[in-house]
Formats: sequence, structure tokens, C-alpha cells
Amino acid sequence: MDFQESLRLSIALGLTIFLVLLRFDSERIMRSDYFRYRTPWLGPLSYYGLVVLFAIGIVVILPRGRAQLFLAAADPKTLVPIMLLFAVVALANAAALAFLRYRAILPLPAPLLSSRLVGAAANAFAEELQFRSIVLGMMLFGGLPTGVALILQALLYGLAHRRLWDERDWYFLAGSVLLGYGAGLATVTTGSVIPAMVGHFAVTASLYAFAGGRLRRAPI
Repeated sequence: MDFQESLRLSIALGLTIFLVLLRFDSERIMRSDYFRYRTPWLGPLSYYGLVVLFAIGIVVILPRGRAQLFLAAADPKTLVPIMLLFAVVALANAAALAFLRYRAILPLPAPLLSSRLVGAAANAFAEELQFRSIVLGMMLFGGLPTGVALILQALLYGLAHRRLWDERDWYFLAGSVLLGYGAGLATVTTGSVIPAMVGHFAVTASLYAFAGGRLRRAPI
């Protein structure tokens, strides 16, 4: 490996670390008082914009960037069944939460639905780009065995949910790790991060549909 290639890989690794740290501080960025009392939508926009910019930088710098980071096209015959399976699991999880924890279905109120779904889509896109595309892709590029990389990125994804740790919400903590593992497995299996993004969105949207009226009082 020559100096130029080593430098490129070092920069890509540094950007990857920064991208993970950015996720740990995402709430602070999006809910900053600076944005809240001026233009509330600018906080989320600035965060998601940073995620996309750093991801583009890593893709450009890393050899075989798009393919290595699961951003290349995949076979629709493989994508569709996995996305459908993800949707079924998402619905079952949301129904279980509603009945086991809240003993009833209480969907998110209709006036809040559109804004929350837009936020859920943006969040699914950003988190899958960060963890299943960049982090998992970099781990595999570094030579880690696939099984080890899947577990490590899932645990790191769980650790990124700091609010859940503070609230000791073990259901959602375990769920975030399982989601991270399942999304990673879907990404590796299909060679694309798209099923993980769609599945992540399905999980959040299903929670809104079955228990959103409760969850909005106790943010997850």
C-alpha cells in the first residue's frame, strides 16, 4: 500500500469515526436552542445534511466506495422478499408492544402523522447510511469476519441510543440492537443498504400506527 492510498484510507476512517460521533450528538444538534427559537426545521436539516456530506466524502475517498459501502444497485428479486419480511416483523413488533406494554392500540394522532413520517424516513435514511453502509462497510473492508462485523455494528448502534440507556428502557434497547443486526444482515445478504432503510422506516411507522399515541408522551 503506497502513501497516497494509506492517506486516503486514514481520511476515510477519520470521517467514519466522526460520522458515528455525530450520531451520538444528533439530538443536541437537532434540538439546539439556537435552531429552536429561530427556524426549528434547520436543526434536523443541518444534521442530516452533515451525514450526507460526510458519507459522500467517504464514498469518494474509499476505493470501490459505492460497492464496498453497499450503495450499488442490487437484484430486485432479492430486495423485495427481504423488505416484505422486514415489514411483517415490524408490524408484529409494534402490535406486541401495544398489547403487552399499553394493553391497547393507540395510533399517532392524524395531525402529527405527516411530520412524524417525514422525520422517520429521514432518520431511517441517515442511520442506515451511518451504521449499515459506512460502519459495516468499513469493518468488512478492514478484514473483520462478517459475523463479527454484524455484531459489533449492532452493539454500536444500540450504544448510540443514549436516551434509552438513561431511561433504562430495555425493550427498545434490545430492539435497537436487534434492528441493527437484522438491518446489517439484510444489507450483507442483498449487497444493498436499501432494504435496511425501508425496513427501518417500516419499524418506526408501525410503532406510530400501533402505539404512537403513547410514544409521543414518552419519546423513544
